[in-house]
Amino acid sequence: MIKFTLLCSLGMSTSLLVDKMTDEAKNRGIEVDIDALPFDRADIRLEDTDVLLLGPQVRHLVPKFKEKYKDKIPVIDQIDIRDYGLMRGEKILTESIEKYENAKK
Repeated sequence: MIKFTLLCSLGMSTSLLVDKMTDEAKNRGIEVDIDALPFDRADIRLEDTDVLLLGPQVRHLVPKFKEKYKDKIPVIDQIDIRDYGLMRGEKILTESIEKYENAKK
């Protein structure tokens, strides 16, 4: 199981993306645990996260999270603003899983 955490300002807009990513993972038979949180509550889940994705509104925090969690979270990245705006859950899921698999090599 791959555990994803998506962060944004309030955790609301990313919850729509969580649904799309979860549906796509189910369609592919991939076991995932995906949750969305506001960035200021991230610590409650990050100790148990494989992929951390930050929404466009908090992308400036990527360096901070990379510095703090680089040894604990294999993938820390920002979500492309176009993919986020169009809610391309399938694309975001695919790219994130590829990055995760490459990081685990």
